Amino acid sequence: MKRIFLIACLGLSCAPATTVEHGRVANPEVERDPMSLQSLHVRLTIRPTDGGVTYFGWYDGKRNLLGPGGISAALIGMEPPELKGETKRISDTEIQFEGIDQNQIIWIKRYRLEESTVHVMIKITSKRDQPFDAIIYSLSDLPDSTISGTPREQIISSPIASAKFHADIDSAIFPGESMSPYTLRSDTQRLEPGGSMEFHMTWELGLAKRN
Repeated sequence: MKRIFLIACLGLSCAPATTVEHGRVANPEVERDPMSLQSLHVRLTIRPTDGGVTYFGWYDGKRNLLGPGGISAALIGMEPPELKGETKRISDTEIQFEGIDQNQIIWIKRYRLEESTVHVMIKITSKRDQPFDAIIYSLSDLPDSTISGTPREQIISSPIASAKFHADIDSAIFPGESMSPYTLRSDTQRLEPGGSMEFHMTWELGLAKRN
């Protein structure tokens, strides 16, 4: 009987452990998608070819707030970027894309997941010969959602979840502009050849609101 008990104890001690570290599920036996970040409740998945977001929703991978268009970024007044680059996981909580488009703009897109919030940094560097006024925008495909707010903050409600998308910009009012309610935009910055600018956002996921 003692021998059977010892074998059972050894068997339990060798079982893979599942722990929670800083709001993240850590299980070395779980095969993870290198293009996904996951906390206890939320998952984010990045398209490796251009750093766009294909999934922002609940941890099980089956409840996506986004439609097929996901979340993409571009510059107002330029052709949508056709990017060539590389996406890599920096850590268990961070993924980064870096590439260049046909407009001679270098893009860096960095995503960091902290519990139910994604911290987003988009940096562009101009390799163009002439200066231009740069405005970065982020466009979200949000089917079956109602959206209220401004180009600085979107309050989103859908059957899947509620969400708040916030842009770190100086003003929420841009006279004379007509922006899609699905769009967040940066401030305007004059970019000289070789110049850079950054656009920061947060995307926070919450429970769907019941009527």
